[in-house]
Amino acid sequence: MIERVYGRQWVQEGDSVVDSRLLRAVLDQVSARARHRFRRPVTVVPGKASFRDLTTERPPTVLGRLIDDGAALLDVAVAAHRSSGRAVAQQLRALAEFARHRPAGSFDRAPGEPGSASAASRAARPGVLTTVSEWSVDEVATRLHLTGSAAQDLLVLAVTLDEQLPATLTALEEGRIGRKHAEVLAELLALLTDPAVRAEVEARLLARIGSKTPSQLRVAARRAVLRADANAALRRAAAAVRERGVRLYPGRDGIDTLSFAHAGPVARACYDALERYARACRTEGDTRTEQQRMADCLADLILRPGENGLPPVQAQLTITAAAATLLGGDEPGEVDGEPLPAEVIREIAYALGLLPRPTGVTAEAADRAIPPEETGAGLTTPTTDSGAGTETDGAPPPSGADAGHADLQRDHPADAPGSDRAAADPEDTSPSVEERRPALADLLLTRRITGTTLAARPQIAVTHPLTGALLALTDATAIRRGDPIGRPGQTLAYRADADVDRFVRARDRRCRFPGCRARPRSCDLDHQVPYDRGGPTSPCNLCCLCEHHHRLKTFAPGWAMTPMPDGGIRWTMPGGHQVITRPPAFGTDADQPPDPPVIAMAGSTPHADDPPPFSYGGCPF
Repeated sequence: MIERVYGRQWVQEGDSVVDSRLLRAVLDQVSARARHRFRRPVTVVPGKASFRDLTTERPPTVLGRLIDDGAALLDVAVAAHRSSGRAVAQQLRALAEFARHRPAGSFDRAPGEPGSASAASRAARPGVLTTVSEWSVDEVATRLHLTGSAAQDLLVLAVTLDEQLPATLTALEEGRIGRKHAEVLAELLALLTDPAVRAEVEARLLARIGSKTPSQLRVAARRAVLRADANAALRRAAAAVRERGVRLYPGRDGIDTLSFAHAGPVARACYDALERYARACRTEGDTRTEQQRMADCLADLILRPGENGLPPVQAQLTITAAAATLLGGDEPGEVDGEPLPAEVIREIAYALGLLPRPTGVTAEAADRAIPPEETGAGLTTPTTDSGAGTETDGAPPPSGADAGHADLQRDHPADAPGSDRAAADPEDTSPSVEERRPALADLLLTRRITGTTLAARPQIAVTHPLTGALLALTDATAIRRGDPIGRPGQTLAYRADADVDRFVRARDRRCRFPGCRARPRSCDLDHQVPYDRGGPTSPCNLCCLCEHHHRLKTFAPGWAMTPMPDGGIRWTMPGGHQVITRPPAFGTDADQPPDPPVIAMAGSTPHADDPPPFSYGGCPF
């Protein structure tokens, strides 16, 4: 196909060969454009060739402009990618130098001393960080807003590249490789213990990296490592076995991922066994896929071991929902602090026998269900899969039962308890709501938990209408007795009593260290002002800290934890940087805002000696 240019018109003239001044002029123009674009000489040889054979110039069509403009934007993305590599290299060099300024010998307690890390914790630390203080990870995590695991991985990468693979770090800084390539080389070449051999393999891989993707580089690096040191594979296998474990990853739409990492033969044997279980349990009419049957078999093997000849165990979950949710509303609830759709919360309540499944519920009835803002009472129900609950994620709390409460955060004073909107709409007579109300009342009035799936009586959380702060925990029995509603008082003993323990864990809902999401039932109740220095055992002076951050607060040099009058905690890092944490507001995952200032009305006289409602010793929480 030969094309001619007349002004801005492109005219097709068939497949004949044109040898004329017009074609010569066009080819010269194309050559000039190509030289400008690619910055290199382009030679066009005249002769018997079509226009399309000699140039890639496109007609000025919409498609042509999209292709050219997109290519230019991709060039910008490539330049930004190389620039980000330089920024990452700069960050890694700074972190490696930071690690050298945090020697374990100066910052950490020696093994055997009070407050030192356990032998298991020391053994689980990466080898390149054994000489670095364990608290350095917390500094990095807090300043970069990372999880502890991500901060540790970043420090490992920084120290490995800076100390063992300097050429790789230089290539990253120059934009010749990306961060993923550097991570692959740091993971695999670190297995080579001889520095000279490691440097030789590193240089050979970098010289041949070309356009390899990280996956292709991984294969090449494995082969190079095995050729250089056949025992490296054995060391890698031994290191991998030490990293075996089970981890839980929150997912979307109520589906979480349970990850099981073990030695290859064991993991493959478990997978094969699950496949066989899934095939064996398939029955006629079963519409589940094999993967779905495998997941169900795994759940049955873990949660119903008694049916398979294994001793039974008990799992405890804390279900949190607004009353309106259980009555058919759409406000999400929580299971162990993770949000779930309202319908899933109700299905869990039905499956555990907490509520009877309503009959004859139609889509129209569900649409007429009470909206979540029609109630301000939150229901918190610790439940077990079988019988009375025992903790599944570590040592039990110091005292009392766990109750990780949550409640709907109201944004209008009219939603406060006792207001017209604080209860279900009496005019709403949809069958689903009418059927659920007696069942919900029976659940709230539960007195005996023997023979049920409850680990404790359901608790009712009373929250602040503006900040979402927990003000009180009670239950229907206490309300019927006429017990005062408020925050539990001080305990004279060192350990909190059951009421204080339950309230503090319900209020904090996780470890109070910045970014830590350790669940409250696996945390210690820490005295912010030490008990031996006059600190009371009361909700104002207690907070949830996981074991690691409890040790950090007590023993890490340069760290300081300061309680604030509004219930927050100010964490001061060794470099002076400060972070403030507050309990999460109920119904959300955001921290509670500070209390708004009290503004005196005209003509009124403030009384400084009068404490605010639900306060104790000046603390609003």
